[in-house]
Amino acid sequence: MSMQTSSALVPAVSSAAWSGIVSPVQPILYNPAHSAEPLHLRVLRTAVQRRAIAGLRRHAAFGVEGDLGLGLQPQEEKRDEIGIVTAVYRGARALATLRLVPTGYGLTGAERLAEKVDFDQGILGEGSWELGRVIMEPEDRHPDLLLQCLRLTLEEVMRAEHVRDFHATTTPAMARLWRRVGMRTIVKTTGASGASYCLVHGQVEDVAAALHVEAPADFSLQTQTGVPAAGARPDVHA
Repeated sequence: MSMQTSSALVPAVSSAAWSGIVSPVQPILYNPAHSAEPLHLRVLRTAVQRRAIAGLRRHAAFGVEGDLGLGLQPQEEKRDEIGIVTAVYRGARALATLRLVPTGYGLTGAERLAEKVDFDQGILGEGSWELGRVIMEPEDRHPDLLLQCLRLTLEEVMRAEHVRDFHATTTPAMARLWRRVGMRTIVKTTGASGASYCLVHGQVEDVAAALHVEAPADFSLQTQTGVPAAGARPDVHA
């Protein structure tokens, strides 16, 4: 499951705000055999750390990007470097991984899709992040567990990073999942094979509401004043 403006301003991705290991949340009760052990999140900052999820990433699907001709597969290492790669663990076992990539580098599916399909490119401005590389082992692919992993990850991202928009280039089936976390389809398109795909988008306050977490404090201030809130990360040129 996975998911341009050359002069766009982009956020600096590495941030001291990331703790590396986030406080655990309450365990999921769908599987009593594992319910005693809570989940925790790790942010994998380096290539060495990302090797810990090589087993999970063997399931990565590149079909959407390939069928749409987005040319992103050769950029995987660069997208890891500029983005945020996370893994959700139960004990020492990685259950899920998700990668967020900021816009501004021309390395998100939505930025590449903008060259082919017409949609509101306002969603690609400062504070815009692609959600992608959502991967779980087949035996762990329970909807409740997946949503718990997404909640844990996105809540921490919204806490630690400057976020205004989330988006993903995906299949109609995955678009239904993203609706459960506050995102909606803004454009539909067709790949070279004739298969259908979607670009989904959610403003940060909608995603926070769907996940039942507090929206970032700087978002409400920005919408009221039209300027970044104090403490928001400075922008840099790509």
